[in-house]
Amino acid sequence: MNELGRLNGDGRLTFVRVFRAPVDTVWAHLVEDEHRRKWFCGGDVEPRTGGRIVFDFDHSRLSDSPAPKTGDCGEAVRFEGEVLAWEPPEHLSFSWPEGEGGMSSRVSITLKAVSEGTELCLIHENLLSDSLKVNVAAGWHTHFDLLGDLLDGRAVRDFWIRHAEAEVVYERELR
Repeated sequence: MNELGRLNGDGRLTFVRVFRAPVDTVWAHLVEDEHRRKWFCGGDVEPRTGGRIVFDFDHSRLSDSPAPKTGDCGEAVRFEGEVLAWEPPEHLSFSWPEGEGGMSSRVSITLKAVSEGTELCLIHENLLSDSLKVNVAAGWHTHFDLLGDLLDGRAVRDFWIRHAEAEVVYERELR
């Protein structure tokens, strides 16, 4: 597995990944629908603090394999959050409406130029249950693997196969 995210006891997940692409290119893949849908989800982002961010998830675009039989993972889903920080091309923060107990979680992404390309640091907060931590960690891990494939010019791996592998790893990490 590529660089694992770190889960801690206070409901925080942290990822640090380095991508072989300039900061502006990685930023475009975070905020522009035509790029983001190839590795994560589609949807528009209003380019301002207080703006709206749309998440149009349809993992069938990222996978030839069928979705797992559990839950509603295979369904296309759309939800919206709020842009909490917009500082192109270094920092993006947004609410993630699928929190627990009726609370949104928060995602903060910081980009920094490094000799290898761009270091991306993601912090996803307010992940309270172990099942949500595993699902979110495996999801971000898999999506970042796909982003790396895309930025490196490789064929993007099958989302559901990669996600199932990541879930096993993160379940083990929580024990």
